[in-house]
Amino acid sequence: MKNLIFISLILIILFKTGNVFSDNNIFNVNNIEISQETSKNKEKLVNTAFKKAFNELINRLLMEEDYKRISNVNLVQIKRLISYYQIVNENKNSTNNNKIKFNVFFDKDRMHSFFYNQDLLYSDIINTEVILFPLLKKKDQYFIYTKNYFYENWNEETFDNLIQYTLPAENIENIQKINSNKTNIYKLKVADFFKEYEKDNIVFANIEINKNSAEVFLSTRIEGKKINKNLSINKRKENFDEKNFYKEIILEINNTVKDLIKSQNLIDVKTPSFLNVEIQLNKKSNLVEFSNRLNRIDLIDNFYVQELNKDYVMIKIKYLGKINKIISKLKDEKIDLKMIAGQWQLKII
Repeated sequence: MKNLIFISLILIILFKTGNVFSDNNIFNVNNIEISQETSKNKEKLVNTAFKKAFNELINRLLMEEDYKRISNVNLVQIKRLISYYQIVNENKNSTNNNKIKFNVFFDKDRMHSFFYNQDLLYSDIINTEVILFPLLKKKDQYFIYTKNYFYENWNEETFDNLIQYTLPAENIENIQKINSNKTNIYKLKVADFFKEYEKDNIVFANIEINKNSAEVFLSTRIEGKKINKNLSINKRKENFDEKNFYKEIILEINNTVKDLIKSQNLIDVKTPSFLNVEIQLNKKSNLVEFSNRLNRIDLIDNFYVQELNKDYVMIKIKYLGKINKIISKLKDEKIDLKMIAGQWQLKII
């Protein structure tokens, strides 16, 4: 009788939580600031916040080309994609009390339908670490660390929170490698240059400054894959000063690196994957805690009970993206997924 009650409670939990995931973090856009000077009409302020939030969301999730293609989506369509919004109360003593902050929550299922109908792939790359070294060439002279504007100022620029850059510390061995490859810098082995960093994403940026343009060669390893990319960046006008031009170069490289990383992490809502997993029920709270943690993973679309007894539950998980991404997301929620004797098993850490 006790086992029957226990199994019944588990079924209630699973059927109650198996189809509802509310906290869709990657589809939330927080701290959208709108100046009250824009309008005295609250509805207009909210509509402005919706447009700005949608623009920020698709800029974060989509490749640059796709972002440009749908950036003109009208307000009526945007409103259909929103679950709810919050107005964040500002401190009355704040110097920015003429601004209102909004948190806008887009519905995951509606966004997936939107991407499906628009034939769009999206990517979740928040806080991805990239090891980057920018080499400056100007007037046929290389600047490695000293007097290298890009090395000295790269992290002075304000980026979004998608990529966190780390620049290698000054290294005599790397100076020698660059000096020995000056005649053909493209032959420099990037993996060897970054050999002390065991990271998936490394970028060597060779930046050659000409009179009215910059030629950039990016030699990268993105998600373990070697990718090279050429950029040609022109000065927008004759009186565009050097510092502003260098800033533009940094932003262009950042946008390109961001797109390269997105391209290796694309999610296609049209082709979900399924994972059959076994969960050992050593404690009554295991399944409750499991569903709570799963609830916070955006790439998990749903899960279904396949088999249930007093010792374990067999569950089919419907997810989007690559299996290694799911494993990483589960690990972030302290859920260990391992293949044991030909069977995927989940364990709450």
